[in-house]
Amino acid sequence: MPMKIFPHLRPFRSPSFRALFLGQAFSFVGSWVQNVGQGWLVYQMTGSPFWLGLFGFAGSLPLLLFSLPAGAVADRIARRRIVLVTQMAALLLALLLGLLTFLHLLSLPAFGLLIFAIGLAGSFELPARQALFLDAAPTDEIRAAVAWSSVLFNGARFLGPIVAAFLIPALGVAACFWANALSYAVSLGCLLRISAPPRQASARSMLPSLWEGFRYLATRRALLGQAALIGFVTIFGWPYTVLLPFFAESVLHSGPKGLGLLISASGAGSLLGGLTAAALVRTVPLPRIVFSGIGLFLLSAAGFALSRSFSFSAMLLGMAGFGLVLFLSAANAFLQENAARELRGRVVGISTLFFQGLFPVGSLFAALFSRFCGASATVLLGTGLCALGSLGIAVWMSSRTSEAGDSGKSL
Repeated sequence: MPMKIFPHLRPFRSPSFRALFLGQAFSFVGSWVQNVGQGWLVYQMTGSPFWLGLFGFAGSLPLLLFSLPAGAVADRIARRRIVLVTQMAALLLALLLGLLTFLHLLSLPAFGLLIFAIGLAGSFELPARQALFLDAAPTDEIRAAVAWSSVLFNGARFLGPIVAAFLIPALGVAACFWANALSYAVSLGCLLRISAPPRQASARSMLPSLWEGFRYLATRRALLGQAALIGFVTIFGWPYTVLLPFFAESVLHSGPKGLGLLISASGAGSLLGGLTAAALVRTVPLPRIVFSGIGLFLLSAAGFALSRSFSFSAMLLGMAGFGLVLFLSAANAFLQENAARELRGRVVGISTLFFQGLFPVGSLFAALFSRFCGASATVLLGTGLCALGSLGIAVWMSSRTSEAGDSGKSL
């Protein structure tokens, strides 16, 4: 009965989907707890924002380097096996990180290597996990499944830092890493409860397999347009988040407590955006959600750049988070719903490259321009470029000139 009343809950009809959802809920919260612990530990060890940025780059670099081959691997090897191996590796690395921290044996080089290794495991786990998540959902509920995946991520983004805020003063920063290891243990237990159809390994080499994924995406105007939108937002729109400490301290004069409230406001908006997307993707055309989300995100981010009121800025960040997740949920649902199942891992890998993999490029853009133009001008410039790019892509996607092999999906 509840699924008749709330049709966006229908993916939960699948026992495998329910098990994966539960496991990933724990895993995502644990990852955000560890992310907060990592940042706090780096600042304790160095007292330098430069090192904060450098270690953040070290953690995200594997996504830039390996998201494409990881997507190809997800189409060649059993996805459940990939997720099991990578999450086991991440569990062991989190335990080691916690032990070295607790014993005060962690050096900066060792910390950097561990963070890079955790990011490497995550870069191969992400495409396989997302594709497995969709494999577990009923075939007619892919849109809702993608939206619920976004709810998971953004709900954890809201809850994880709160958990870390209690753990660090009570038990020390090492507890954040051990909590993440525990979350992986729960996730692995859930993974072992599901069965996945065996996959026959492809006899093709990696490079032709990757090229097939790019060629598939390039010959489908609608899919390529959605991927390009994600890339534009990642490089020019989203990196305003790396400048939040400056806004909290120098613009809004709210200090570290204010920074935490700003991040929480953004996370709350993102969570609401994910829940809204889960309810809308079944009935509203995805391209309409995509461009509505982009519009709200860009207007809110630009308003934040101009705001000098803390409460108004927090509200705008919540709206920006809402719009960003609404856009990303619909864009990813469109990509994964319209991608051939045997190529879904590679399509996810390419979209991961455009989203999380390009984030270091966007961070570099924000760092360079803010140095010469100031933080507010950088955010305004980025949102302006993102708006122009989105408009151009929308016009191109709406063109009546169809390309060979286009999926036929249009605005």
